[in-house]
Amino acid sequence: MVESERLGAVADAPPSPRPLRVAFIWTTEVGLETIYLNWRDHLPAEVGIDPTWIIISWWHPGGMIERLPFLPIFIKSRVRGYLELYSALGNQEFDVLFPGPWGMFLGNERRLRRQPYVLGLDATIEQLHAFNGLYKSPSRIPGAEPLKRHLRRRVYQGAAALFPWSRWAADDLLNRYGPDPAKVHVLPPGIDLESWTFQERSEDGDVQVLFVGGDFYRKGGDLLLQWAETTRLDGWQLHLVTRDPVHTTSSRVHVYHGLTPNSPELRQLYQQAHVFALPTRADCYSLASLEAMATGLPVVLSEVGGTGDIIRNGETGFLIPPGSGRDLAGTLEALIEDRSARLRMGLAARRDIEERFDVRKNIRRTIEIMRAAVDAQPPMPM
Repeated sequence: MVESERLGAVADAPPSPRPLRVAFIWTTEVGLETIYLNWRDHLPAEVGIDPTWIIISWWHPGGMIERLPFLPIFIKSRVRGYLELYSALGNQEFDVLFPGPWGMFLGNERRLRRQPYVLGLDATIEQLHAFNGLYKSPSRIPGAEPLKRHLRRRVYQGAAALFPWSRWAADDLLNRYGPDPAKVHVLPPGIDLESWTFQERSEDGDVQVLFVGGDFYRKGGDLLLQWAETTRLDGWQLHLVTRDPVHTTSSRVHVYHGLTPNSPELRQLYQQAHVFALPTRADCYSLASLEAMATGLPVVLSEVGGTGDIIRNGETGFLIPPGSGRDLAGTLEALIEDRSARLRMGLAARRDIEERFDVRKNIRRTIEIMRAAVDAQPPMPM
């Protein structure tokens, strides 16, 4: 009787989803590498995905393409990316292709017609160009832009699903390229809440302010440095994590180079900080701000691009105008001097991260939408 009941329970259990063969295509720019690692490490086995991870490098030092004379660097990098992509894809058959941001290099429609595809993006190319050179984006070729816009429109409209990270990116995608709104799902990248943890901080001694930004000028690191070297406020230390050279004579400023995404050394800096500041001039989103919130830090962040979706202004941190040293100084100094506000906002930030930015929840939701979208697709033409 017990055995038959057990067998009956198994028979009545819902069937597992059929394995979905997915080619995840990523590049390793700062930020995107973090998202790739989060997806690779936290893709749940039970969601029924058979993944192939394709990682594209845009540059091979000393490579044959890189040594070609007369060609501009941006063309060499595009050629390198295309060759790596199509070499990795080969003649393999997939149920769906899933490029991360910068997935528009999949503009070969003949390859796209072979299987459904979904696209993730942090911005449209036009939004990147609107940052007036502050954001590195593919170069524009005179006379080719109308054709490129036409091809992007076809690719966006042909996607089974689109995953912009923010409302800012979604609005431009819809207004400029006209995909079916039902296929557009605003889903931010999540972070690993088991690695980025909240813990009580010592309130003894100076208030520790943290900045993390590879591109020091674009991320507004110079504004923080200027504040540090001119403020009359006492009782703080500033920690700058960047890949760029930084020159300072202040004993209160500490500079760190070579820290890798998700590394123990980087996490330790977050854990010992009391405030996170990113006065960025140009950004599509901010993974570093999510990491700060997960560790219980109030965040001072410029409202630019899609960053307005991250901070609940006055609750989990403060949004300031980009490029404004005065707003940065006033907001940052108020937080340094107000311990209760830091603690209150830090706790609220952690709760908000758990609700909206848990990588496991967001991956599951993405897979659910992707599977439904692929199942709803008509058969691909031969």
